[in-house]
Amino acid sequence: MICDYEIRKEGDDRVAILNCEECDNSSSLMDENCREGIIGILKKEADISRLILQHPFVKVFDGYALDLMKSLAKFLESLDAIDVVKGNDAKCENCLKERKEKLDEIKKIAGRDPIEAYRRVKKEILKEGKKRKKPVIIGDNNCESCRKRYIEAFMQAIRKGELDIKIDEEKSSEYYYVYEMQPYIRPIFFDTYIHLTPPPDAVFIKKYEIVGEGRPLQVSLYSLATRPEKLYFVIPPEYNLSEEHLRVLQKVKEKLAKHRPSDASFMDPETSRDYFTRFAMETIRKVAEEKELHIDVKELEMLADIFAKYTAGLGLLEDLLMDENIQDIYINAPVSNNPLHIVWQGEEYTTNIYFSEQDVEALSSRFRSLSGRPFSEASPILDMGLEKYGSRVAAISNPLTPKGIAFAIRRHAMTPWTLPKLVARNMLTPKAAGLLSFLIDGQATILIAGSRGAGKTSLLSSLILEIPQRFRILTLEDTPELPIEHLQSLGYKIQSLITQPITAGEGGGGVDPKTALRTALRLGESVLILGEVRGEETKVLFEAMRVGAAGNVVLGTIHGATTRDVFERIVYDIGVAPTSFKATDVVIVAAPIRVGGGMEKRRRVIQISEVVKRGWGKEVDPDKIFADIMTYNASEDKLEATDLLDMGQSEMIGRIAKEWGISIEDAIENISLRGRIREEMVKRGEKNPKLLEAMAVRDANNAFWMLIEESMREHGSPDYNEVEQKWMKWYKDYVKRIA
Repeated sequence: MICDYEIRKEGDDRVAILNCEECDNSSSLMDENCREGIIGILKKEADISRLILQHPFVKVFDGYALDLMKSLAKFLESLDAIDVVKGNDAKCENCLKERKEKLDEIKKIAGRDPIEAYRRVKKEILKEGKKRKKPVIIGDNNCESCRKRYIEAFMQAIRKGELDIKIDEEKSSEYYYVYEMQPYIRPIFFDTYIHLTPPPDAVFIKKYEIVGEGRPLQVSLYSLATRPEKLYFVIPPEYNLSEEHLRVLQKVKEKLAKHRPSDASFMDPETSRDYFTRFAMETIRKVAEEKELHIDVKELEMLADIFAKYTAGLGLLEDLLMDENIQDIYINAPVSNNPLHIVWQGEEYTTNIYFSEQDVEALSSRFRSLSGRPFSEASPILDMGLEKYGSRVAAISNPLTPKGIAFAIRRHAMTPWTLPKLVARNMLTPKAAGLLSFLIDGQATILIAGSRGAGKTSLLSSLILEIPQRFRILTLEDTPELPIEHLQSLGYKIQSLITQPITAGEGGGGVDPKTALRTALRLGESVLILGEVRGEETKVLFEAMRVGAAGNVVLGTIHGATTRDVFERIVYDIGVAPTSFKATDVVIVAAPIRVGGGMEKRRRVIQISEVVKRGWGKEVDPDKIFADIMTYNASEDKLEATDLLDMGQSEMIGRIAKEWGISIEDAIENISLRGRIREEMVKRGEKNPKLLEAMAVRDANNAFWMLIEESMREHGSPDYNEVEQKWMKWYKDYVKRIA
C-alpha cells in the first residue's frame, strides 16, 4: 500500500508531501502500515530531498533520517529482485524449497519492518556461510555454486543500501524508527519544528522552568555521551494542544489571510499584538460555534495569546529571550539544516528547535517594522535592539549570506549586573571588586577589554553602580545595551545618547559617533561612558581626556585580548597619539576561560593593569607601559593581587590617596574594606538573591559613603574599623527588612 502523496518543487528540492489527514493510521514510523506506505513512495521517488507527512502534527524527514529511509528502500528493491532459481539436479529440491520459504518470509516482513528484514538476511547469510565450511562432497560443486549465488544476492541487497555501516544488529528496530529516523515535528498552525525526543546518547544534567507571559516552559539540559556537545531541549506547551484546538487556530489563520482591517492599528509594531489578540478572540468564538466546539474563557484567552505570539510576536524565540541563563542565540542559514544554537551561562548548546524559511521571513519583517530600518538585498545588514527583551539583534541576508537569512541575538540581563553578582559567579574576587569600586570612586579612566562574549558590557554595567549618585552620567551607544531605564528608576542621573550603528552605512540615519561624542563633551561636567571604543570618535575622546575635558570618570569597552592589544588597537589602528593614550589610567581584561581545559567556558577577569605615567619616550614599548595590579591564577581559578596592591606600590592608588589626603596604607585598607563588604553581600545573597540586585547594591554603597562622611566629620579622617562595624550592623538590619 502506497500512501496518497504529491511531489512539489521547492527551489532545487523535490519534496514529497503525504496527505495523512484522511488516513486512519497514526502518521508515524512506529506504525507498520505507515512504514510500508512511506518506503513504497521512496522506492518510486528516490531523488526527493524532503518528505512531509501532512497532519495536525506535521512531520518532516530530511538529512540523515531520510537518507537512512532511502537506504532501506534500496535494500527492499534489491530484496524484491531476488529469486530462487530451480536447479537442474533433483538433489537441489530440498534446499531450494527451504530457501524459497525463508526468502518469502523475509519479503513478507520487509514491507512492515525493513530493519528486522535486514537482521533476518544477516542471519540467513551466516547460516549459509556455516554450511560452506563443511567438507565438500565430490559431485556437490553445483550445490556450492548455488549457495554462493544465494548468499551473493543477499550481500548485494545489503551493499546497495549500505546497511552494514548504518545499522547495528544489536539495536532494536524501534531504536532506529524512534531515534535515527526521528522527524522534525510541528503542529499544523506553527512553522517552527522541534525534535520531540532527546538523542539516545543524551545524559540528563538538569531541568528548570522559564516563567514568561504565557504558560511556563520546561527546559531540560543534556550532555551527549558520543561527542563533546550539549543539548538545550524544550517542548513548548502550545505543541501539546489538542487536534481540535490546532484546527481552530489554522482556521483563524486562513481567515486572517482574507481579513481586511478597518483601522491601521495592526500596522503599528507597538499595538499590533493587541490587535491580533482581539482579532483571534473574536474569530475563535465564531469558528468554535461553526464547529459546535465548546471553548471556555480560559482556553479562549490561551488560544488567542498563542495566535498573537506566532503572528504579531516572535514565536518560540520569545521563550528563549525570557530565559535569564541564555546570553546568545544563533540562527544560521540555511535554517532547514541548522538547529538553533545558544550560549547558556557562557557555554555553547545545540537546541532541538529548527526554524523554517517562513519563520525567518516573519522575523525579518518584524525586525524591519520594529527598527524602522531597511533589510533587503540592497541593505543586507540590520543591527537593532529589542528593548522589551533587553537584546541586540544582528541580521544578515543575501548577498552577504547566499544560503538565506541568519541572525545573531545577544541577550542582556533583564536586571542590571552588579559587582556582587559577578563575584557570586566567580568572574572576579571580592578583593578585585573592592579595587574596582575604589578606582571608580577615585575617578579613574578605565577601559574594559576582551573578546566577544567575555562579559565586557556586563562588567561595565556593574561599575555604573559604583559611581556616587551625586554625579551626572552620559552614555554613548550605537545599540542600547546598558540598563539605562532601570538605573534611572533607581535614582541615577543618566542621559543616554544613541549614535548611528557602525553597520548603517551612508544615508542610514542617526548621528555619527564622532559628532555625538563632541556633543556629549559640551553637555557639561559628567561621567562619560562609551558602549564601545572603536572608531574615529576615539581620537576626540582621548584628546579630551588628555586635556581634562572629558569629565569626572571615563569608562568604555574595547575589543582586545591583552593590554598590548588595547594599546595597538588605539594607537596604531585608530591613530590616537601615544601621548594621548597615556590619559588612560587602568585597563581591565576579561576573557571566556576553559577552566581546567574542559569544554565549558567561564567568564573571568584575568588582568587589572595600570598605565605607567613616567618614562615615556618617543618610541613606546607596549610591554613596558602597563603594570599589573591583579593577575589571574589559572590553577586556582581566581584573580590574585601583585605587590603593586599588597605592598602599596601602585601609582594609581597612590595618586587617588594623595587626592583624598590619605596615606597609601589607608587607601589599601579602604580597598580591603570594600572587598569585605562585597564578600558579605555575596554570602547573604546565597540565601536571598535580591541582595545581589541593583537596588540592594545601591543602598549598600550609599550606606558606605554616608558612614565614611560621618566618620570624617567625627575624626577628621575615616576610621575604617568603625565604618566596617557600623556598616555590618546597618546591613544586618537591611537584610531583615527586605527578607
